[in-house]
Amino acid sequence: MFPDIPTSFDGLQSLPIAPSEVEQVATLGMAYVVLRALRTFALRNLMCNVHVPLAGRHTLRTLVVILVLGVSACHAQAQDPGMDAAQQAMQQSQMAAQQAMQASQQAMQDAQQANQQAMQQMMQATQNNTAPACCIPAAKPKFSIKPGVYNFPTTVKITDATRGAIIYYSTDGWTPTEKSTRYMGPIEIDSTTTLQAIAVAPYHARSYVASAQYTVQAPATQPSAATPLTSDVLWPGANAAAAGLLLAKDTPVPLLFAAAVSSRTAEVGDKIPMTLAEDLKIGDTLIAPKGSPAVVIVIQVDKTGAGGAPGGITFKADSLTAGGTVIKLHRSATREGDASPPNAAVLIPVVGPFTVFKHGKDADIKPGTPFTAFVSADTPIAPRH
Repeated sequence: MFPDIPTSFDGLQSLPIAPSEVEQVATLGMAYVVLRALRTFALRNLMCNVHVPLAGRHTLRTLVVILVLGVSACHAQAQDPGMDAAQQAMQQSQMAAQQAMQASQQAMQDAQQANQQAMQQMMQATQNNTAPACCIPAAKPKFSIKPGVYNFPTTVKITDATRGAIIYYSTDGWTPTEKSTRYMGPIEIDSTTTLQAIAVAPYHARSYVASAQYTVQAPATQPSAATPLTSDVLWPGANAAAAGLLLAKDTPVPLLFAAAVSSRTAEVGDKIPMTLAEDLKIGDTLIAPKGSPAVVIVIQVDKTGAGGAPGGITFKADSLTAGGTVIKLHRSATREGDASPPNAAVLIPVVGPFTVFKHGKDADIKPGTPFTAFVSADTPIAPRH
């Protein structure tokens, strides 16, 4: 009627199950035996029609309760190893998750360090490739007039594309050096001449030599009969020396630009008109009234360049005309436009319209801009009446 079950604990241990399951099966087996005994006892009482006294009923009820509690305790005890295993598995899972997060964070830090090192190496390589002062020569100077044969005297201008370049030239056929004549303006060619020029610029090697042969067939225009030189010509204001009017060296001469100047259109050698900003006096004696003409000469021009490089103009004072006397002046100055470098927030250099093709602003000097020059040497001046 009921399936056979092992009657001993050794028999249960011989089954292919885990020890915890063996304990559960043993408990259930014992419970089964007790219930079968109780069932047998009840059937016998019914068959014999034996009245179970109240005390016996209480005893039977107590046995059943004890049996249920025992089974529940054994079942709970049997479940404890499973709960422990589940808790251990959960702890192991949490530890694995933490280890995975730590590994991920470490990998991110390693990637960031590798990226920073790569960027530093790239920037270092860029610097190494863009500033070899010993390797990249300045641009070769260019002449405004092609070499050849001319039937009349001609004027030659020299330009150079390298930023900050200074041009030196020679007309005797020898290679120019930095000790040769510095180019300050157009060169008059009135006879057969071999013109050579070099450019010297910061962070660059010296340029290659530019050379041109100019042949002038027609003789240069001869000057008319010489004008007898007077003391005023030999020494401006010599007649005023007796009066004791002497404009001392380094006397300040306030000037104003009479015309606009821009690095976009200016060229080396351009003469810029100036005017005297206020009366020039020696004591109470008027030497030159306000508005007297003066001249400054452009000696360096830099055009705007790639990468946001601004334009620039360098000029030097030349002279002030006071009546019939030309007063030589000195002092130079530079005006530079605003630079427009690439955005510093962009850490990775990108070759594109925002870097390579981005130029700075031209250097502009507006009319009325003040500039103070100085007298080059002690100059006797004839007073104005």
